[in-house]
Amino acid sequence: MMNLKSILWFVGGTVGIVILVVALLWQFGAQSGKPITDISGNKIHTFGTGNVEVVEFSDFQCPACGAVQIPLKQLLTKYESKITFVYRHFPLSTIHPYAMIAAQASEAAGKQGKFWEMHDLLFARQSNWSQSEPSEVFKQYAKELLLDEIKFAVDFGSQETKDVVAADSLAATRYRISATPTFYVNGIETTFEKIEGKILELTK
Repeated sequence: MMNLKSILWFVGGTVGIVILVVALLWQFGAQSGKPITDISGNKIHTFGTGNVEVVEFSDFQCPACGAVQIPLKQLLTKYESKITFVYRHFPLSTIHPYAMIAAQASEAAGKQGKFWEMHDLLFARQSNWSQSEPSEVFKQYAKELLLDEIKFAVDFGSQETKDVVAADSLAATRYRISATPTFYVNGIETTFEKIEGKILELTK
């Protein structure tokens, strides 16, 4: 049987835990809806020269990400002088087993100045490479893009390349992103359908 002192310690500890949980929930609630100032990370892959920042967390094997590419490219081209678009990786490896190495392939191409060319190729041919282990297919894409094939192969498997992808994935997890594509406009999560309206609103 617990004595009075033990009961008081137990009650005090329980109350302390409850207060801590409430404080954390309050803090998270207070942050929701506010711009995430570092959502663009290191801005490794960007397009455009404007002041409105559009960030996408994407997965090369994600069908929804592939489906949005044509209208997204049209939007980015239309507002190239008004926006800076930042691409960030979020390979959902539990459901897309080759998303991680696809991201690595894009980073390896980026080492030779052709990230966007590989990005476009991976999405355009998503159905071709996503059915079975595609490492050899990616090497063929590198050849097609006139990359140094030996350097591509080294960079493709390097820890540095994996770390870049992992850093983006960690950021996505930290901000509780659970699906791709996920977009942010000036730090505020925004559906794709509302991005154009946000750009126009912010550039009046």
